[in-house]
Amino acid sequence: MGTQHNVYLTQTYTYEAKSRILSSASSAAGIRLALVDNIFHPQGGGQPSDRGWVDDIPASPVRDPESGWVYVDLVPESGNDDLGFSEGRVVTAAIDAEQRRLHAALHTAGHLVDALIRPFGVRHVGSNHFPGQARVEYELEGAEVDKQHLADSLREGVAKAIAQGLPISSGECDGRRTITIEGLATEFCGGTHVTDLSCLTDVSIRSVKIKSSRLKVGYEAVHVALD
Repeated sequence: MGTQHNVYLTQTYTYEAKSRILSSASSAAGIRLALVDNIFHPQGGGQPSDRGWVDDIPASPVRDPESGWVYVDLVPESGNDDLGFSEGRVVTAAIDAEQRRLHAALHTAGHLVDALIRPFGVRHVGSNHFPGQARVEYELEGAEVDKQHLADSLREGVAKAIAQGLPISSGECDGRRTITIEGLATEFCGGTHVTDLSCLTDVSIRSVKIKSSRLKVGYEAVHVALD
């Protein structure tokens, strides 16, 4: 049927784009489209979905686990589901810019916190980059971690890295996308990220909890205001 280009992987700050419809079908929600140039990030990797629109109709992205394509589900107004969204038509896709920046800031901050925790000898087992819930989680695997020392170390490390404005870059390894915080860490990741750490502000360690051989570190972050 063609090739989809996931613009969000390389252009975090692209909030609107014209694109040709790659496929169109009816769905339980209403209409399901795949766009050639897709700016929507679907939920995954601990990051929530973008909120957006296609030709001003609310659209929710979802990734198909088999094809890997990102589709957008449109929910037209009741009784108005025949809007001519046929294959080949050019439409305008848009996402909530403020929400995208927040998600990118939280995801990047999660990678930063994780990079600073790894030297403590724990094994990363999960991440949540949702607003108000952001945390990284580890198996202690016998490592002894002093919560206060870890919290102090993280606050110092976060402040230093942000002050340095370390660049963020993407790459590929074994056919998978990677994200690198220069001088700190490289990890596999399919989310959206800021261009460098100076884009982050109000980054804080919300909590450090140890229970049943699990370490959970909660954090907060927002994107700097843009003119």
